[in-house]
Amino acid sequence: MIYLTVKEVAELKGCSSQYIKKIVLEGLLKSEVSVNQNNRKKYLIPISELSTHEQLKYYKSHNIEIPEELLAGRKPKAQHPHKEFDEFTAEQREEIAEWIRIIKAWDEYCAKSKLQKVPATEKFVQLQKVANPELNISKGILYRKKAALKADDLAGLIDNRGSWKKGTSSIPDVAWECFLYFYLDEAQHPINACIDYTRMWLEDKAPQYLPLPDYSSFYRKVQTAIPKPLEIMGREGMKAFQDRCGTYIRRTYEGMVSNEWWIADNHTFDVQTKGENGEIHRLYLTAFFDARSGIFTGCYVTNAPSSQATLIALRKGILKYGIPQNIYVDNGREFLTRDVGGLGHRQKKSTKNDFTPPPVFERLGIKMTNAIVRNAKAKIIERRFRDVKDRLSRLFPTYTGGNVVERPERLKKVMKDSDNIPTDDEFTKAVENILEYYFNEQSYSGAVSADSGKTRMQVYKENLHEQRIASEFDLNLMLMRSTRTQKVGRRGVHIMVAGEQIDYFNDELKANYFGQSVYCRYDPENMSTVRVYDLKDNYLMTVPADNDAVREYGASRDELAVAIRKTKSFEKLTAQQLKATAITSLGKKTALELVLAAAEANKAKSEELKPKIISIHRADEEPAEMAVGQNNVVKIDKAKMIRNIEQREE
Repeated sequence: MIYLTVKEVAELKGCSSQYIKKIVLEGLLKSEVSVNQNNRKKYLIPISELSTHEQLKYYKSHNIEIPEELLAGRKPKAQHPHKEFDEFTAEQREEIAEWIRIIKAWDEYCAKSKLQKVPATEKFVQLQKVANPELNISKGILYRKKAALKADDLAGLIDNRGSWKKGTSSIPDVAWECFLYFYLDEAQHPINACIDYTRMWLEDKAPQYLPLPDYSSFYRKVQTAIPKPLEIMGREGMKAFQDRCGTYIRRTYEGMVSNEWWIADNHTFDVQTKGENGEIHRLYLTAFFDARSGIFTGCYVTNAPSSQATLIALRKGILKYGIPQNIYVDNGREFLTRDVGGLGHRQKKSTKNDFTPPPVFERLGIKMTNAIVRNAKAKIIERRFRDVKDRLSRLFPTYTGGNVVERPERLKKVMKDSDNIPTDDEFTKAVENILEYYFNEQSYSGAVSADSGKTRMQVYKENLHEQRIASEFDLNLMLMRSTRTQKVGRRGVHIMVAGEQIDYFNDELKANYFGQSVYCRYDPENMSTVRVYDLKDNYLMTVPADNDAVREYGASRDELAVAIRKTKSFEKLTAQQLKATAITSLGKKTALELVLAAAEANKAKSEELKPKIISIHRADEEPAEMAVGQNNVVKIDKAKMIRNIEQREE
């Protein structure tokens, strides 16, 4: 066995002696320890610890015969694996076909030439160089290509210069794994930073892999060696991966009919409008559209999305197009409301078995399906809202854009003139007309290619196999809101509006159902009465409201809420005015303190009384004899004086 010194190993590896000594001490490189004449440790490394290349380099530099086992361990010359013609790339197939043509032309040239094969071949090579100057050809190359073709080695016809480097990298595996640890992080560190962190780690743990390749090497490998789904999941998280790369179920529309699926959502208009009080704001659209045809069925422009806005939009759609079989919505509270669509996944386990009145969708015979929470692929209505933004909102001079970048430069100037700002009523009428009579008449652009060229409304009518309708009275009943379960009390039943309680009762309700659990249905547009039901959903009676506020302010729930808010606002304003009447200089002094202070002041001003006569009287007694003083007459009660003396002596 040949043993090498630390210095010899360092020269073979191309590194410093200090580094070799360090890895020896750490046990990463086996060695034997001896002591020299100066009583210092000497490390000897067996040649077998070196790589094959380093061992061969040592044997050749010292003119030592290479061991047979080392030669046997050398890799044989690479052989091309057999591949069929269609397994090559288009560029490689073109190159193979070109060489087959050249070899065939070479054989024909030699057969026709009067020269012998060798000089004919040399002349053919010269002719090819002139005809194809970009072609790498020589006599030796021709013979090798022909031999490869004869051996059915199509890979031998390809120019493989530099191909051995394809797919390889100068970045050590350890360094690349460390780099990936930092790069595939949701902090999204830049490549340069990841390289620095990798270098820091290697300096401490594995300095033999330093220095690292430059930035371009890492950049190229990032682009080619990291699968895109892995990069998205590592740097952007699971949700981004599911939204952009996750497998999804493709919806088919060929077998779908009109009114089978309606899809609902809310959209914020990128248009500023003016309210009745002059307030500048942006309105919202609550919309339903038919999945088969793409028409807008029910739309309602509102100040804020709510469950009531959802029901109004649904009612408008049902009155014109019929009752849908299914509704597909997201998980917003305007849909997952107890008396509209039910609580869905928001239902608490503790109340799951409690009685709840059937929600509106259930009473209408509509099945509600909710999208997966935070699932971007479920937002199929978003494409239609994109059309609303591009083909409707942009029509108005007060278009704001979806963000600061999209905001038109003219907006600031436009907003200075109030005449340019559309009112809520003007904007609402325009939206309803455009959606109903413009958008719904646009060309169909859905997934069914057979309907291409038709209008959306035409597609809707052709696929409307069944229309479920209801009379206006029945529809009113089915669209009524429901209260929670409550017991009939001394004030009957109640509904909460804007934090205030409105009572509903009559003698019949209290006489027959006092103490029983019931629930109420009511029309938000007419709050003057409610319909009372038992817990088996049987109708009991209609009960009028007892509150004067309903009759005074009107029957609408919204009007009631406004009235109540106005009442509270007035109370607040009055309280503020009352507070403003206080003199701030008084601080926290109370009325009692002020009166006492005034009393003290008056006390200081008071003078001692100087009556001309002082008389003492007792009730129901005769006046006593009078004693005459210097200036005053005083009445003396002798009997009382005697009694007092006798009591003291006792």
